Amino acid sequence: MVVAAVVVLYGIASVLAVPRSAWTERSRRRSNWIWMMLLFGPLAVLLFFGTVRQHLMHPKRYEVIDGVAEADR
Repeated sequence: MVVAAVVVLYGIASVLAVPRSAWTERSRRRSNWIWMMLLFGPLAVLLFFGTVRQHLMHPKRYEVIDGVAEADR
């Protein structure tokens, strides 16, 4: 239980570390992810790190131009 609590706290800190402008540019809400982490625990933290955080921190990687991402060219 202690490890799960530490993972959730680390996840919440990571959500708050992402600049607010990145959240608004991608039409995402911080509060939703914090609530998900509180309700679903480490599973939501893993989901955040595996998907959303990457889109927020490295948006250029996920821009699609002519069907191909710039990073794949």
